[in-house]
Amino acid sequence: MFVTNHVLAGTIIGLVVPRRPLTAFGAGLASHVAMDMTPHFADQALTEDEFFVICRRDGLVGLAVLAGAVLAARGSRRGVIGGIAGAVLLDLDKPFERFFGFNPYPGWLVRFHDWIQNEEPHRVPHEIAAGSGLAAAAAGGLWWRRDR
Repeated sequence: MFVTNHVLAGTIIGLVVPRRPLTAFGAGLASHVAMDMTPHFADQALTEDEFFVICRRDGLVGLAVLAGAVLAARGSRRGVIGGIAGAVLLDLDKPFERFFGFNPYPGWLVRFHDWIQNEEPHRVPHEIAAGSGLAAAAAGGLWWRRDR
């Protein structure tokens, strides 16, 4: 699943429990697992460099969405930060491996994260549909909570 979609899911979770960042973190982590179990894009035939091009673009969009969500959250900021942190935590292995040469997670967690993936190369439309729905829900939630 694109990290941007995880950021959007974490935003929504944080808006639901705005004053409970630890609850939002746990729910964000659970959302990551659930989302990775749904059909989404990945292509094992890509080289590491080709994969990194996709990750870099997705990561930059994800960072922009994260910044926008945190800035827009105002009264819900703690929950949104907690939700996003939990939602993206499991995917921090990729930048760690790329930039530092190691995976920070224990082997059992890496195997679990690999095992839950439901990936296929033809599923870019799934990612875009999921992202569109999540973006609409997150934007609506941020607008609804704008004065709270």
